[in-house]
Amino acid sequence: MTADQRLDQLEPLVSQTLAVADRHTAQLKQLVNIVTVQSDNIEFVLKELVDVKDAIAATDTKIGSLDSQVAALGAKVGAIDNKLDRIIDLLSGNK
Repeated sequence: MTADQRLDQLEPLVSQTLAVADRHTAQLKQLVNIVTVQSDNIEFVLKELVDVKDAIAATDTKIGSLDSQVAALGAKVGAIDNKLDRIIDLLSGNK
């Protein structure tokens, strides 16, 4: 077999192999694009999650402050209630 005959046999195989490699390269490029988009989406969601976490922490702080204020108001209402009871007792003649 001559060198030209061997090349004639190898040429279709090499061509087919290169075609498969080109398809795989195109598929890999598509996968890279998909992974990049998904990565951007995940990064966006994570940033939003951090913002939500911060908002929840701020809300928890506000709720804690409101709880303290409500407790203080409750104490004041209790003191006023006691004073009113004392006034009523004094007015009704009970000492």
